[in-house]
Amino acid sequence: MTQVDPYAPHTLFGFPMWASLISGSEQHKEGLLKHAMDLRARYPGVVRSNRHAWHSGPEFVHHKSEHVAWLLQKVTKFATLATARYHENWQHHDLVLAGCWANVLGFGGWNAPHHHAPTHWSGVYYVNVGTLPTDPGDFSGMIEFLNPNPQMALYGQSGNYVHRPRDGLMVLFPASITHYVHPRFADDLRVSIAYNFTVVPRDGQGDGKAATGGYSAQLP
Repeated sequence: MTQVDPYAPHTLFGFPMWASLISGSEQHKEGLLKHAMDLRARYPGVVRSNRHAWHSGPEFVHHKSEHVAWLLQKVTKFATLATARYHENWQHHDLVLAGCWANVLGFGGWNAPHHHAPTHWSGVYYVNVGTLPTDPGDFSGMIEFLNPNPQMALYGQSGNYVHRPRDGLMVLFPASITHYVHPRFADDLRVSIAYNFTVVPRDGQGDGKAATGGYSAQLP
């Protein structure tokens, strides 16, 4: 029986994308939820792509807990193994975490279209997705990736891509792809953790300082 490669990418407009459920997510769910909600009560957060929603600053990783440490280890391992094929199996480069922050969306919360350049890889881990719509045509609270090349319609490949979240799901994609989160129309809270990675040459020429520190680049 052929073993399926858990780090084999899906295709997103010709670019690689990964989406996998992470082992251990249930054991750390409540701890991550409490950490995010405690920070939300103590800090005003920052405004980036978030609308009517809370976006933490760097305090999410500065106030580290065993649950945050677990998540950072999982995120880094996942991104390193998933993207190794695009970086010569990490012979000459390192993958550096350029930012990690929490998002809390309640009723009416959403994220405006944005990207995460100049970092190289971005993603999201869903701690608790809350209530999901049952109507297949209702995209409430879902992440949508915008097709960067409208001419793909000539080849029958037009349209954006909507991904349905799940608790414990880890998603990774190229940071330059524009995406947004549809407004949520549920009274409970959606808690997720977003992150950016930068690829840094090991020869000392790159130090990762061009990274955005975990904050999304806002479109005009």
